Amino acid sequence: MSVSPNEHIECKVNSLTRVRCSISAAAQWDAMDPPDDEDDVPFSQLVAKQQDPVLPDHNFDLNTPTGSPEFAASYNKQQRRHGKMFNDPVHNLFRLDPLSIDIIDSAQFQRLRDLKQLGMTYYIFPGASHNRFEHSLGVAHLAFEVADKIWNSQRAELDMDRTDIKVVELAGLCHDLGHGPFSHVFDRTLLQSKGVYGWSHEEMSGEILQTIIDDGHIKDDALDDIDMKRVQQLIVGSCPNHQPAGDGAPLNDKRFLFDIVANGRNSIDVDKFDYLARDSHYCNVRVSCDLNRLQRLTKVLDNEICFKWSEYENIFELFHARATMHRRVYTHRKAKAIELMLVDALIAADPVLKMTERIHDPREFIKMDDTLLKQIENYSMLHPHFEDGDDHAPVVASQKIITRLRKRQLYKYCSEVIIPPNVISANLWKVPSVQDVITCYSGPVHIKEEDVILCENSIDFAMKSKNPLDNVHFFDNFDSRDKYSMLKNTVSPMYPDVFQERKLRAYSRDGSPDHVDAVKHSFDRWVSKMWNDKVVTSTPLRPPHTLVKKAAVPAGQTEIPRQTLQQSAVHLSVDSSGSRMEKKRKIQLDSIPE
Repeated sequence: MSVSPNEHIECKVNSLTRVRCSISAAAQWDAMDPPDDEDDVPFSQLVAKQQDPVLPDHNFDLNTPTGSPEFAASYNKQQRRHGKMFNDPVHNLFRLDPLSIDIIDSAQFQRLRDLKQLGMTYYIFPGASHNRFEHSLGVAHLAFEVADKIWNSQRAELDMDRTDIKVVELAGLCHDLGHGPFSHVFDRTLLQSKGVYGWSHEEMSGEILQTIIDDGHIKDDALDDIDMKRVQQLIVGSCPNHQPAGDGAPLNDKRFLFDIVANGRNSIDVDKFDYLARDSHYCNVRVSCDLNRLQRLTKVLDNEICFKWSEYENIFELFHARATMHRRVYTHRKAKAIELMLVDALIAADPVLKMTERIHDPREFIKMDDTLLKQIENYSMLHPHFEDGDDHAPVVASQKIITRLRKRQLYKYCSEVIIPPNVISANLWKVPSVQDVITCYSGPVHIKEEDVILCENSIDFAMKSKNPLDNVHFFDNFDSRDKYSMLKNTVSPMYPDVFQERKLRAYSRDGSPDHVDAVKHSFDRWVSKMWNDKVVTSTPLRPPHTLVKKAAVPAGQTEIPRQTLQQSAVHLSVDSSGSRMEKKRKIQLDSIPE
């Protein structure tokens, strides 16, 4: 950029090293003003290029009149090349580069706005309304921050260039493009119930990114075929069947790049950093790990991202926070009940909507998002002859389930049991059939097999029964050249020996109290039969509320007689129709003095 002598530029760098510039020439100032959705602080080209090497040359034409069509076209081009600033409630203000903006401004990426990050959990936690769109922006930002930190401190010894940072940021941005509707319910429950195994949303993310390129959203010279393959490899890096080497992948001398977005080595990655911070924020659940320290106190040793020795406990808290979020949010009892209803509704409608047939074509796949429920509910709007034939019977069955969901007539949680760890470690555990459980019931209620659901939940430290910290390496200080492992017993004897918790839950599709009690009784009997009363089921179901009406004290007495208290105990319960009725109930008065 050239500045004439009669112009005055003042540059002031604040505590956050952001550059604020003022130019006296108003017309020329307008030409340099960034887009409205960027930071309200415009950047000087010269200083911006010095501060951030990722920024390309902007080539603003200050001689072009601001009111001319040529200026408008040039200004739009400048906006695109300038990148964009995002004001995020989790990571505050950050910028993504122009290539990322080209991907964001595509229909494939905008689809993420219609995918709730936590799926149906939003029906339980009303604050959990965030989407995979903002999560993907956050992961891209964190991926850039980690890669840029390594580049600034170790680029010479690691032979890094800015292209490495670019592909890492794009991998973080695009890692969830292939996510199905309703979070992981789609791939882990719906597809498997239809007999589809081995499908992964990571591979679909790479295929959708290819369609973005095929549609011309990215210039040919902005992302070549080699870099494109590198991005795809980084996205699927944590999948068991993908190795971080091969044609187009980062070579073994840059294996550490796979540790940033999808870390298959020890599961410490920026994807986890963002969703733990974001989910806990919107669900109002406190987690204790310090993610900022984990991003900064790192160093690449022997082709691996290692952590300073002082972060052992912080890394443990990271995985403990993940387990806490699974226990309190992701596998919440009622949230799981709603997910089971959702799966039943989608399975019922699948013969008409053919969702499971769309998972192999990325252009068909992106037509599915969380609006599927509304499409099923309003199916008659697009099909005028909806009521005329039996071809749409599956949709009617699905609509009935969704109607129950809207009216909050949910499937009922009955009971659960934690599977003994020694049973799991000995490979003696197998999920029972519904028939195995209901045969343990001998009461008067008739339990239908189709009215009972057995659901297994697993909570771990991201590596099943293994301790992920066994795969983490540490260093003493930033001058260290060696890495080493740390055994948990040498750090503290208070760290656990078991890193996985598996539960079996029983739900009832029939919400009547008698049926729920019968299912609970049969499940508890089955548990007792399996483990001889050595295993206790979950906390009992919430008992009916008990209200003790205050009795009047007779004249001349200072204490209420025991008989008066006994007669004034009134038990309030709710019958199946929802109406309140009173039943007298004798209460124990052991704690009341004579």
